[in-house]
Formats: sequence, structure tokens, C-alpha cells
Amino acid sequence: MKTQLLSTALILTLASPIYASGSHTGGHEGKTKTVENGSHGHSEGHGEAGHHEMATGMPGMVDMVTRTIDVSMIETDDGDMVFEPKSLEIKAGETVRFAILNKGELEHEFVLDTVEKNAEHKAIMEKFPEMEHDDPNSVRLEEGQFGEIIWSFTKTGTFEFACLIPGHYEAGMHSSIEVSDAGQAAAVSYTKGVVKKVNAKSGKVTIIHEKLANLGMPAMTMVFRVAEKAMLEKMNAGDNIEFVAERLKGKLVVTDLK
Repeated sequence: MKTQLLSTALILTLASPIYASGSHTGGHEGKTKTVENGSHGHSEGHGEAGHHEMATGMPGMVDMVTRTIDVSMIETDDGDMVFEPKSLEIKAGETVRFAILNKGELEHEFVLDTVEKNAEHKAIMEKFPEMEHDDPNSVRLEEGQFGEIIWSFTKTGTFEFACLIPGHYEAGMHSSIEVSDAGQAAAVSYTKGVVKKVNAKSGKVTIIHEKLANLGMPAMTMVFRVAEKAMLEKMNAGDNIEFVAERLKGKLVVTDLK
């Protein structure tokens, strides 16, 4: 009887699944990165442990989040691949929760790093397209998936988040992040332009403008909405203007004028 019981126990032990937890150097504890389908959930983690500080900062703690930024992954009808928003301004010392939703029909990834580091990683992925990032500053999402990254920006500088899947960066899938000293007042950057057309009925204005640095947009002719229709009364075709434009709810909007 004892022999039979021991044999049964051995069979059950061998049949049981084995669970193992892999880790990067230093290990992962309390990951803040999550991936979900559909709904926008919240992470239960409390920051990453064992990771060295990067040029962009370091994984953040959930209870230290100062604001949440919604990020969308989108493919346009013109064949472009983009993130919204296209640019961000953050103060050093902020801990940001990036709530990322893939609204497109292709798999995309969000990799937060310096422009130089992303360029290096992109070159490697071109050689090894099957490679996937699995780091606290990145998340890969399939169609309809939601993920989040919590990040503490401890250093100032110009950074970016990008999709490094071959071909996606070139299609426009990268957004800039400007991290400034918390003690510095944010300087308003005005862009020079010439009014080409004013459409009071639709509340839009066509402007031939110089480079829009804050949006990462080259000099071109573009149609803008206006934050206040009173601005249209100040503009006439042929006027030389200086203006501020921002991306609001996916639309280009003139928010200030002088």
C-alpha cells in the first residue's frame, strides 16, 4: 500500500506545472508596467526595484504619480503611424503615468529613452526584427491593447518615446519630451507666419508658417482651428503674425496670437 501511495505522489508531482520568474539584472519587483485588452486598468505595483537610473530618469512609484498622460497609437489614412500627443513638456521631478492605448490595427511599442539610445536600438531591431523590448521604460501592444508605464523624470533634457518596430519610426511614430527645471518658468514659443486665408464660418485660418518647434512640424502651409473665434477678427489675408499652436484633442489649434 505504501509503495502504491508513493508512486501516486510521484506521478502527481511530475504532472504539476512548473512556474519560474525570469528577470533582468537586478530583478523585477512590483512592476508598474501593465498590459490589458480593452479597458483602462490601474497597476497594483509600487515601482521597479533593482534598476539603475537612466538618462531619462527611472521607474516611478504608483503613489508618487503627479499626473496621468493619455497616449494613443494611431495609423492614419495617409499611411502614417503616429503617437498622440506629438510633443510633451514635463518638469524635472514629476512622476508621470503614461496610459497607452493602441487604437491602430498593427502591433506597436512605446519606448521611452534619449533620441540617441532609441536610434541605437532601432538599428539593432532592423537586423533582428523578431526582437522585443522587455524593459521598464517600454511596452509592446497589439491592436486594442492598453498598457501603462510609470516614470520619474529626474533629469532635464530632450527625450522621446518611439516605436522601434522596423519601419514604424520612419512612418512618424515618435514624439518628443522636453523636461525642464521645475524652477524655470515655461517660455512661450511664438512662430512667425503669414495669414493666407480666414474662414470665419468654420472658425479656421490657413497660415504659411515657419517651423513649429513645439510640435516638431516643419515649415509649411497649414489649416488651424482657433481657441477663441475673436482671434479671427484680428487676422486678415496677407497679415504677418506671430502665434502659438498646440495639439488639442487631436486638432491643431492657435492658442495665442500677437
